[in-house]
Amino acid sequence: MTKTTVDMPHQVEAPVLVVGAGPIGMITAFQLAKRGIRTVLVERNLETTKWLKMDITNPRSMELLQRLGLADGLREKGVPSQFSFDCIFSTGLSPGGQALAKWDLPSPDQQAKRIRNNCDGTMPRYPYQRCSQSIFESWLKTLIQEEPLINSYFGMKFEAMTESTEKALSTVINIVTGAKHVIESQYVVGCDGASSRVRTSTGIKLTTSPISGPTLLVHLKSRDLEVIHRQGQFWHLFLSKGSVVITQDEKDTWTIHTPIPPDTDLADIDIEKAVYAALGDSGPPQPITIDKILQFRSPKKRVFLAGDSAHQNIPFGGYGMNTGLGDAYDIGWKLAMFLNDQGGERLLESYETERRPVAVRNVAMSGRHAQVHMNYAGWVRQTSEGEVRSNSPEGQALRERIRCHVYANDGENKSLGIEMGYRLSSSIILLEEDPIKEPRCSERDYVATTWPGSRVPNIMLKDGVSIHDRLGPDFTLVDFTIDGAYAKELDRATPKVTKRLTIVHLPQETMARKLWERSAVLVRPDMHVAWRSGETDVPWSKEDTERVLKRCLGY
Repeated sequence: MTKTTVDMPHQVEAPVLVVGAGPIGMITAFQLAKRGIRTVLVERNLETTKWLKMDITNPRSMELLQRLGLADGLREKGVPSQFSFDCIFSTGLSPGGQALAKWDLPSPDQQAKRIRNNCDGTMPRYPYQRCSQSIFESWLKTLIQEEPLINSYFGMKFEAMTESTEKALSTVINIVTGAKHVIESQYVVGCDGASSRVRTSTGIKLTTSPISGPTLLVHLKSRDLEVIHRQGQFWHLFLSKGSVVITQDEKDTWTIHTPIPPDTDLADIDIEKAVYAALGDSGPPQPITIDKILQFRSPKKRVFLAGDSAHQNIPFGGYGMNTGLGDAYDIGWKLAMFLNDQGGERLLESYETERRPVAVRNVAMSGRHAQVHMNYAGWVRQTSEGEVRSNSPEGQALRERIRCHVYANDGENKSLGIEMGYRLSSSIILLEEDPIKEPRCSERDYVATTWPGSRVPNIMLKDGVSIHDRLGPDFTLVDFTIDGAYAKELDRATPKVTKRLTIVHLPQETMARKLWERSAVLVRPDMHVAWRSGETDVPWSKEDTERVLKRCLGY
């Protein structure tokens, strides 16, 4: 529901307060509303971001957005799907520069074709998508303001919070008038970024290291493709001294990251000259026609943190927003089921238990991707100026070293194992088999398995429909037995543990049964396995059904 700061009463009450209306905050509020939870969303800025950050929404995030009904809309707003995600490594665009290597990353159209032709469950359901955060946020805001269960207030700065075992009282300040308002809620979800006031007001420590190394970011418009595409169309252009050029829309909008010394005074920087120097890289500056410089810049258990307020990612691999989106989806369905009396307290306890290891792993992987670029940039800086371009034996050897290095370390945006192969572990995931039999994990590849805690693999069924598309909005029991033995017992179980549970009976889907490894699999709203039956089918009872469901629903 559209609200302005003028409309906000002095005191407001709602089951959930979401602080921060970036993509993570808005997706959290959106999911809560879709699941029937009234939510207040506050944002300190009057408008959505104008920054062009957050470029890639990875396949796992697209799967989650599809379950919220948002994936198709994002594709419509994003970069057209025919453009590749190629990354070029170069010694600069000025005369004498050359492309050293290229990571071939398919376009979404090409990736979709690969998905259609795959039947072993190792591919995602949907391709990735590129869309700048400024576009994404603006679109999400229109959706948020149409939701009757969301009261969104822009221009309200979160100031402080006190919490008890029963509620949280949050103080927000109108940035225009200075008036203070109090919001009473059962729960608070902090999505207010790296400098989160929600986190600091609760005394929660940031467990990941802050990003080091000052970088100048320049967003600009230029149609000078004769120069910019001199070495071919690209998504990222990685330059040998550490600068990066990113195309935001495949038309005329670009972001340039270029390292600067720690003591640099931004007032002394000539932005156009900085752009030319970055493009020239190891050669002379390369001027381009710039149409416009857009921007530049250098525990009472009532509070949950999501996105950058909980973890900070180095911007390599695209794990920042995508990890945050996973946080938003996770806390959204768990809070909603708990508040709707469809799940127990252990649902909420599982949020940090499950999401923290994912964030820690993704932050570490971002650091490893960053190190790949820091290595070759360091090698270039250690040589004499322009040597990486020279035809001397040393120059040729350096170029070959860089070429071999980037091809041997090309996991950035290719690591499906990191993006969707993570396995969750908590008290609401029921493992009833020998842990020593757990399938291997791979950072590079997604290993198709229904081992409890895993994302269920995708496969097209005989009717041409994806098995993912047969899953219900909440928990789903997929039963492959001929007589539906597991599903039948649900009719006899206590309604409290079976309401809003979807049953999918697939007795003739032998390929899917083989891929899914068991006769019965209980799938959560996030498409992770909560429980699966044993290797051999045994008689199943009402008591067995209730025991499994109560455990997985957090009772």
